[in-house]
Amino acid sequence: MTIRQKLATFTIAGSLLFGGVVTIGAGTAGAAQRPSQSAPAAHDQVASTAAAALAAIDTDQYIRRLSDVTYVVATRLGVDSGRLHRAWTSADRSHQIALLAALSQVGVPYRRNTSKPGVGFDCSGLTTYAWAQAGVTLVRQSGAQIRNAAPRTRETAQAGDLVQYPGHVMMWLGVDSLIVQAANFARDVEVGVIAKRRANGVKFGDPTG
Repeated sequence: MTIRQKLATFTIAGSLLFGGVVTIGAGTAGAAQRPSQSAPAAHDQVASTAAAALAAIDTDQYIRRLSDVTYVVATRLGVDSGRLHRAWTSADRSHQIALLAALSQVGVPYRRNTSKPGVGFDCSGLTTYAWAQAGVTLVRQSGAQIRNAAPRTRETAQAGDLVQYPGHVMMWLGVDSLIVQAANFARDVEVGVIAKRRANGVKFGDPTG
């Protein structure tokens, strides 16, 4: 297990980790530049900053830590960090926890029928794990998860809500078609964009609804 994976795992277990975290300037206004770092380095930054924010959620450091995460993710995806930050801060506490929990696992391998932090996830395994950190139990199947969630639209959904098309479930980042997901064996847990051919046909759902 890498240092980054241990950090994410220990954070969910309740350790307060404030050292050794990549801290990026808040950058909550203007468009972020596309990243120049390698994909593994970007994955480590997303996961470590998300883990640090999750650990700090009930402290006075939380807003700064959340700003760090939004900046890193926005830079990774080449989007406006201000929009992302506003979407995340407008989400309720349970959605923020679930979203940060999922982001803390970015870079962890895809593994079928697995839901283990720092080890592996499939699509519904990631959403099940992330929402469990917010105290919400999901059925371990993508279709059942969206059926059991309160229906939402892109206009009414919050960051952290489920996004699903037949056979695959993800979590929405609150802006455009941006998501965090465990897609397939060829890719680790990642932040990304819903494929254009799927974007208009996805369903949104709130597990807390």
